Amino acid sequence: MAKPKRGKAAAAKSREELRRENRQELERQKSRRKAMWIVILVVVGVVVAVILSLTVFFKVTAIEVDASKSQYSAAQIRDASGIEERDSLFLLNREKAADRISTRLPYTGEIIVKRSFPSKVKIFVEDSTITAAVKYNDAYFVLNESNKVLAKANNIDTLNSLVEQQAKKKVGTSPKKTAKSTGKTTTTTTETTTTTTTTVQTEPVTDENGMIVDPLTTLPEEDIAGGEDIRNADASVTVITGVKVKEAKVGYPLQAKNAKVFETYKEIRAAMDRWGVKDITAVDLTKVSDIRLTYQQRITILLGSASGLDRKAAMCAKVLEEQNKVSTEQKGTIDLSIEGKAYFSEGGATTMTTTTTTTTVPTLVDGETSAGVVTDVDGNPVSTTSATSVSGTGTTGAGSTTEPGTTTVKDPGDIGG
Repeated sequence: MAKPKRGKAAAAKSREELRRENRQELERQKSRRKAMWIVILVVVGVVVAVILSLTVFFKVTAIEVDASKSQYSAAQIRDASGIEERDSLFLLNREKAADRISTRLPYTGEIIVKRSFPSKVKIFVEDSTITAAVKYNDAYFVLNESNKVLAKANNIDTLNSLVEQQAKKKVGTSPKKTAKSTGKTTTTTTETTTTTTTTVQTEPVTDENGMIVDPLTTLPEEDIAGGEDIRNADASVTVITGVKVKEAKVGYPLQAKNAKVFETYKEIRAAMDRWGVKDITAVDLTKVSDIRLTYQQRITILLGSASGLDRKAAMCAKVLEEQNKVSTEQKGTIDLSIEGKAYFSEGGATTMTTTTTTTTVPTLVDGETSAGVVTDVDGNPVSTTSATSVSGTGTTGAGSTTEPGTTTVKDPGDIGG
């Protein structure tokens, strides 16, 4: 039997394999082109759908406003938002709409702007609360909880009137607050685009002659002026002195020349809030080394400098708690200017005949005993000791002298050295 020639057979086989491989490559190229065209068609379809959604579909046809907790009408809120019917729901910038409402309607606080597909926008507005007033050049720049300028009051009576007027709101429901308690969001709404819920309308900011004040107030370089007794201000407002105003534009945050001083106020308020000390009716920042607060217009708090604010706030909270147990009308002075110590002087400034009671306030620690028992950082009870010295001028604080029988208790941080 004759054997086949290996060279020719091998060559013929190689050509067949090559043709098969070429066919397979052509088929793969066809598959790739087909897949590419499918991808292109899908992309074009998506682009067309997006364009149609932005230009034809999902247009705003209804704007629902819940003004049940605002002094502004739904029409005012809707106009201030800048949202128009036929706007694209997809292109709606909710943050900018909320900012427009906040700046154009200064007494607004919480603002929620939501899309509701396919064609509705829902807006909820809750008024802010007047929390502070910066006294400057015999005027008062009224601030809300986020230090936004609400108005300019030219005297205490005007300030009190604004506070009273702002308190007259209708009861409403915040969607955020409802969501926290129920686990789902609900919004109180009325007729589409024509909601007419209103309350007391705030008058424009005017001067003593009834002239409307330019909302952009840039003040000259002047010292803080004296004048009215700030104790006549509404007790729900913190009157701030010592801050020099650079620019007070209604609807925008207050700008201070001495920005660090204003930041100190914010830090003080935050520290006091953390420890539950509300009802601060005055903050005097004229000297940052001798900061003075007033609690309920009846107890002066000598803070000293702003160092150790959190510790001082904790001590202050404890002293106020103990003194309020004695009487809710108790008057006096709390001296926190000495690091780690809190002195309470009943009846105002300490005199030679005044008994000064010093109260120790422990930093909150694990294992703290029941109320009224002072413990050190290890949880061990600390007893009070009486210090007797020669009576002097009767002032409290650094270099002070105490009366016979004065009780002095160190802060737990000082115990043991």
